Amino acid sequence: MRVWEPRAWTGGDQMRVWEPRARVREDVEDGRRRGSGSRGRGWRRSTVGSLCVQFVFSGNGFVLLLNELMNYSDLIQSIRKRFKFSSNDSFHLEYSSPACSSVYLDNEYDFKMLFYCAKIYHMDNVVVTVVKDVGKSCSSTSVVVDDCAEMIDENDYLGDAFKDGPQKFFLSDEWGSYLSHARQKFESIADFRDKLRKFAVQSGFHYVLSRNDSIYVNDVCANRDVDHCGWEVLGSVASINQCFYITRFNNVHTCRGMIRNRSHRQLGSKIVRTCIESTVCLNLGLKPREIMSNFKSTYGYEISYKVPSRAKKRCVEKMYGSECDSFSMLSWFREVVLETNLGKLTSVVLEVDESTERFKRVFVAYAGQIQGFKFSLPVLYIDGAFGKSKYTGQILAATGRNGNKGFFPLALCFCDSETEENWLFFFKNLKALLEPQGRIITFISDRGVGLLKAFDLIFPGNPHLYCYHHLRYNFSRKYKNKGGEIVVADVLQKFFKVAYASTEKSFYFHLKNLRDEGGAATIDEFIREIPLEHWCSAFFKDQTRMKEMKMMSERSVESKSWTTKLTPKMKKRLKEQLDRSRMFRVIASHENIYEVRNDKYSYSVNFSTRTCSCVKWQINCFSCAHALAAIQGARLDMYDFIDPYFTAEYYRICYSFPIAPLSNVDASCSSTEDFILPLVTKRPTGRPKSKRIASAGEKKLIRCGRCNKMGHHNKKNCTEPFNMLL
Repeated sequence: MRVWEPRAWTGGDQMRVWEPRARVREDVEDGRRRGSGSRGRGWRRSTVGSLCVQFVFSGNGFVLLLNELMNYSDLIQSIRKRFKFSSNDSFHLEYSSPACSSVYLDNEYDFKMLFYCAKIYHMDNVVVTVVKDVGKSCSSTSVVVDDCAEMIDENDYLGDAFKDGPQKFFLSDEWGSYLSHARQKFESIADFRDKLRKFAVQSGFHYVLSRNDSIYVNDVCANRDVDHCGWEVLGSVASINQCFYITRFNNVHTCRGMIRNRSHRQLGSKIVRTCIESTVCLNLGLKPREIMSNFKSTYGYEISYKVPSRAKKRCVEKMYGSECDSFSMLSWFREVVLETNLGKLTSVVLEVDESTERFKRVFVAYAGQIQGFKFSLPVLYIDGAFGKSKYTGQILAATGRNGNKGFFPLALCFCDSETEENWLFFFKNLKALLEPQGRIITFISDRGVGLLKAFDLIFPGNPHLYCYHHLRYNFSRKYKNKGGEIVVADVLQKFFKVAYASTEKSFYFHLKNLRDEGGAATIDEFIREIPLEHWCSAFFKDQTRMKEMKMMSERSVESKSWTTKLTPKMKKRLKEQLDRSRMFRVIASHENIYEVRNDKYSYSVNFSTRTCSCVKWQINCFSCAHALAAIQGARLDMYDFIDPYFTAEYYRICYSFPIAPLSNVDASCSSTEDFILPLVTKRPTGRPKSKRIASAGEKKLIRCGRCNKMGHHNKKNCTEPFNMLL
């Protein structure tokens, strides 16, 4: 705000004028002292009678030829009409001169001063910026100085800590200009409804639908029945171009109060979707909390948690279609994948219930993954995970291990639940991929009931190890309410040493310590439930789509820059083992047998069988420190005794088979016209479970009242033969 004071003009026509103290006074004085010969660069002399002025607002503008016979009110009406401002819209005008970057044009006096400034600074073309006022502060007080004077803002006299901060402009400010006059055209009726919602939110009122169909829309103010408000908009769709036109528009509210709050009940997911669509397209992992925060800072409104969640779902459906329709696209997906990804090697098996035409399960394994797995370690991790879509379901996965200690996805199966039938389907198709490779694969999994039975039927001779993470959790449950956290942590630490003991002697030594610490009865009961060869290292047998496509491409490019023979992580491991091997002495016993000693222990290393008495060479399939000491003592090449799966060459070959991209341009022209119904899902009662479902062995043992044995059954489902009970 500015304070105006009288001052005599110091040259030219002698007249008494009012001029701004803060912004214009000093600049006018400087300009007059310089004289008429001192002109700014690029400013040309013009007459005072007329002035060419360009008005600009939000990238749009128009030009007016002003003269001193016009008045300020006529100018404001012209601006409202040209920029389609409503009577409720508040705005102010600003322009710049050679001596001042911002000069206000707010009243009749400023309008006259515009012509005097043009004469002083020899301006014949002025650009005036139209700025919309978002809101006015109700905390500031003003003092009137004169009839033609403006207000004094208290912020000019307060300290920085007490001043009102600068007004922030939001992207929602332009919503208030979406509806302006009758005969206004919109691209469609959906476009009109969207802009009507935003117009009501920004204007701070609510409306109700008097008529709303595919052709006509008639909306009135929500306070029409109470306060007899006359606000109304009526429009219809033109049959020629399907555009929507407003036929009647009364933008005057006669009801009590139009107040724009921080929230609005009509600010729902439909409005938010149009605002976040481009952001969600770039980042599908955007969280509802992040959307709420960004919407508040960008648009100035607060929304509840459900609104951004539903809005994001609408965005995803617009980009990728509904989840229900995606099931009918599975037949097309199978055809395209087999055509573009070496169909003879790619495996896509789809099963649909013929009686109900409802989806049952699908198995997917790309040719690039099948070929690449030949150069990965002969290990597969088997597990299931819950689906996050509307129809939930289960995802069964088989994941390998590459030579750089990374995971290599092999196959996926989408089904309704983790049952024995679905695991049988998964393992049958997985076996068809693995048999041609002729390798003995070691499987690692949790102990799901359906998984164990299906695995024993399909892979009866393959090694099957149990996940230590699940075993550790099961073991800790044995001590629930039996000891403090310190006791449980100590027991788990000793259990870790038992599980990873490399020899039988070491196993029984650590087992004794564990029984002393955790109680012999509890430990013996746990060990009896699980065979040692499935979880203890000392008893192991010697036989030991878009994200996936992106991962294989990135790792293939990354490996091309490697200059070492081994992968980076295995190169680091080799260096660590070489450092440890320096403390050993090597004594030759035979051509391929060596004794490796330190100050306390001795170890036997056999090059022919690639074994060491510490058993770590056999377990890890990588030379231990004792083997490396013997290899260096025999003057042999250490790389000849390292499994080729750990070399950079095998790693490159592993990711050299890409997954071909899919194009859905001609999906609608596909020959398959199958209609597949989605899974039948029902939301369970109560709150969603926050803990995972326990696998076999995690469930508490109970005593059957019929056979009197400990297990997971009772007398109602006991299957013990009757003659055994007599």
